[in-house]
Amino acid sequence: RMRSVLALVLSLALSGALLAMNYALFRARSGTTSSGAERKVTVTTKRVVRNAPPATPPVPTTNAAPFHWRALESEDYTVYAANLRAVGCPERTLRDILLPDIEKLYDERAKKLEESPEDTFWETADQRDARQRQRDAKLRALELEKRALIQRLLGAEMSFKALKELRWDGDASDSYELILGFTDTAKTDQLLMVFQLRNADAEAHLAVTEGILLDEDITQLHALRDRLENDLARLLAPHEMEELRLRVVVLEGQNHLSRRSGVNVSGAELREIARLRADTRDVFAKMMLIDDELYSEELRAKGDAAFQELLRRYVGPERFADVERGKDGLFRELFQSTEKLGVAKAALVQAYEARRAAESQAQQIRADQKLSAEERLLLLAALRAQTTQALARSLGPVGFDAYLEEHGKQLTNSLSMPVTRQRLEEQRTDVITVK
Repeated sequence: RMRSVLALVLSLALSGALLAMNYALFRARSGTTSSGAERKVTVTTKRVVRNAPPATPPVPTTNAAPFHWRALESEDYTVYAANLRAVGCPERTLRDILLPDIEKLYDERAKKLEESPEDTFWETADQRDARQRQRDAKLRALELEKRALIQRLLGAEMSFKALKELRWDGDASDSYELILGFTDTAKTDQLLMVFQLRNADAEAHLAVTEGILLDEDITQLHALRDRLENDLARLLAPHEMEELRLRVVVLEGQNHLSRRSGVNVSGAELREIARLRADTRDVFAKMMLIDDELYSEELRAKGDAAFQELLRRYVGPERFADVERGKDGLFRELFQSTEKLGVAKAALVQAYEARRAAESQAQQIRADQKLSAEERLLLLAALRAQTTQALARSLGPVGFDAYLEEHGKQLTNSLSMPVTRQRLEEQRTDVITVK
């Protein structure tokens, strides 16, 4: 019984101690000390917040239709051009797409206008001419309509035919490259299109006049010539404009100023000669092939004479004679066939003079109506023998043989009577009979 009482006392004591400890801990947490001083405790906690990634949009279950260029096409060219630009089509590509398409459309419309009625036997010549003039006027209106459409769509005058000709691999394309080679490709296209359009304008106007030019026609052609110059000047700097003039002159009529023609000129000299020619001729009218219509024969002759005098002063009398000989095909034949054989210049000039004199005499013999056919044949045979001897003496055996090898047939034909069709048939019959 004493043990039970003792156990009870110990249990109560332990319970009291535990209560006291809990009370003390409670006071410490509430900031109360045994001395009565207050203390504030701040507890800071940090929490890392991570943004959730955006939700991935749901993938459509159906596949989109593939892109096709046909989706951009439209019968309305304004809409078609807008569609192409909307997908970032470059302007050059846009041009290459639209121009052929427009050209094809208007070609088909032009062909319908050019179709003749099935039976017009009852028409007089005047009626047919009047109908043709009406058709030409409609074709011209169609051409202007096409140009206006291109101008509206592409913002500039353009010509599919000009671009096609420039890109065509032929002699004309090579000439354009030589004339316009100092510019970049884009500017070359623009220059050629301007040139082609103004040429087409001049041709259309001349067609309307039917060869009878009135004062107002001359005025209109002058205006077209001035428009060409102004259009080119807007595209080219002044020094480029001068370069164009000189190149046109050189290619147009100065090809004899070369070593192959027996004329030695430097690049600087050729450029100066071209400038002299450009200053004595309307280059832009010549480019449009309307210089004969704009200027009388007398004015053109004065310009030619002025150039010849300026050229003679520039190169001197001796070299001027070389230039004049270089224009003659007879001299070029002699020079080119003996160029590498060491024939002296004096001997070559002597042979040329003999050859030219013989050509002139042969023309006189053929034209002399007082001579009979037999007399002409005899005189021409004697002239051939005389000329052959003169050429052999001047050129020497080697040079003469080289000349005959290349041009012997031309020499004989030029100093003979022309072969008529009847005589040619007789010669063929003779050959057949011999066989």
